[in-house]
Amino acid sequence: MTKSEKPMTLEEKWNSLTLANNFIFCKVMESNPDLCKHLLEILLHIKIDHLEPPQMERTMQEGLDSKTVRFDVYTKDSNRIFDLEMQTVKKENLPKRSRYYQSIIDMDNLNAGIDYDELKDTYIIFICLSDIFNKGLPVYSFENICAEDKETKLEDRTYKVFFNASKCDKLESEDEKLFFKYLRGERADNDFTRKLNEKVALIKKNSFWRNQYMTWEQTIKEERKEAYKEAYKEAYQEAYQEAKEENVIANAKSFFKNGVSVEIIAKSLGMSIEQIREITAGVC
Repeated sequence: MTKSEKPMTLEEKWNSLTLANNFIFCKVMESNPDLCKHLLEILLHIKIDHLEPPQMERTMQEGLDSKTVRFDVYTKDSNRIFDLEMQTVKKENLPKRSRYYQSIIDMDNLNAGIDYDELKDTYIIFICLSDIFNKGLPVYSFENICAEDKETKLEDRTYKVFFNASKCDKLESEDEKLFFKYLRGERADNDFTRKLNEKVALIKKNSFWRNQYMTWEQTIKEERKEAYKEAYKEAYQEAYQEAKEENVIANAKSFFKNGVSVEIIAKSLGMSIEQIREITAGVC
């Protein structure tokens, strides 16, 4: 942003939001289970008979001291669990995030006394605007297989899928192509994208959700400001401490060069004799 450009107001940001925005995406999926179901069918090439109401930003954690996870869109059918994540910023930690998400989902669904066979199939899906693996593929699908024999699968029924919207033209499914083109703000016209567009427009007319988004944005802004202040304070204190230590070392060496005994230097600078001897070793 140049000096002449002013930062967008919250109102302007709200008016410019698209489905690629995490807040809008979650609201559309949560309030329209039929669209969420259809999107999962398009992305995973599966059929879903009935989908439980999607939950926006559902939180889970393994224990009181564990890191809390907030899933963007969490839902399930009779034997599968789906986690849909909208990822607009490229992040290198997504693979490990998917690993932790998987463990949290399993812990949440495997209560004491339940057999392991009752664990549901799980799909963790990251919808990314860019290529996090830099291999030029439109989609990266992972499941556990044997390193020595690629034909042997672990069959733990866990799947992690990372979509790369920037290469959507390489997708074979026309429905998938159009969805990702729509996500990127390009011309994409079919029944599904038209419905998505209608729902995005309805959500942006909702004053309650508008206020919720603005409150959320303001909270994030304040948290970032506080984090910046804390980081600046820590950096300042660290720099001050380093400068102080360098000054003490310089003084110790100067005193020693002028014939002051290590005992007197140690006492005047509040250090041990051993520290002064170490600092002045080799000083002529």
